[in-house]
Amino acid sequence: MAVLVSVGSGKGGTGKSMLATNLAVLFAKEGWNTCLVDLDVGGADAHVMFGVFKPDKTLSHFLGGEARSLYKVMQRLDAFHGLYLIPGTGETLKTANMPYQTKMKLLRHLRSLEAQIVFLDVGAGASLHVLDFFMASSIQIGVATPDPTSILDFYRFLKLAAIRKVLSAFLSHEEVSRMLAREDFQEMEAIFGMAERLKPGSGEVARRALDGFRPTLVFNKVQQGGFSGRRKLQHIVKRFLGVELPELGEIPWDPLVEESIGSYIPVVEYAPGSGASKALEKIARRLRTEIAALQG
Repeated sequence: MAVLVSVGSGKGGTGKSMLATNLAVLFAKEGWNTCLVDLDVGGADAHVMFGVFKPDKTLSHFLGGEARSLYKVMQRLDAFHGLYLIPGTGETLKTANMPYQTKMKLLRHLRSLEAQIVFLDVGAGASLHVLDFFMASSIQIGVATPDPTSILDFYRFLKLAAIRKVLSAFLSHEEVSRMLAREDFQEMEAIFGMAERLKPGSGEVARRALDGFRPTLVFNKVQQGGFSGRRKLQHIVKRFLGVELPELGEIPWDPLVEESIGSYIPVVEYAPGSGASKALEKIARRLRTEIAALQG
């Protein structure tokens, strides 16, 4: 079974897609059977980063029923070590209002892909689609920049993702779900406590819903000298989720990243000796360690 790794962020412009595409290339280069899936509804552009401007098939064909299997919309990128790409869809009325059943069908097909690792570029922001795709993976990677607004947006993103995961453990019409959805909680323990008061046993159900939620963090566009915002973010995440927020690494600000994007080649291939590429390689090594630990 494939290991699903989701990459998300609280706002656009953090370099989320850059991270997802480069990690996918690095894993494919190491010989992993790797697939990159662009789930950024309305902002799908992962294919452009590989110089693929008009994919023959996209997720729209699968979601619309024209393709019965994700393999029908999958494209092998021989120039990038045989990496498989499932191009995303532009935002349409159908995709923006994707029925829950369709979303669950898509996730089932993603989990059944015959790959060792599947990277999910889930988009930015906190729409229900983004939160559900982010939480559906085995490993969640969040991307933020040193900008204070990016840090706060990422905290909000993690908070909403955790609450969404808890709510998904209850039927939408249940009193527990309705009451929890009305509150603005400051820590997860308050959610568990309220669920238990509303219905005995629900507190444990809520706790189990968050099993496997171990978000990791990558800081991007870090200027020389570092910054202090990481401690604030780790503190508020610890307070809310009750867990540590480990860092997979940080990527320095590097003009070669923008050059690589303009050349439609991931930076680890465009400039493998650059500071950004070396940082991405270190992140990939740490991610392989995380996967090994997950698989026991």
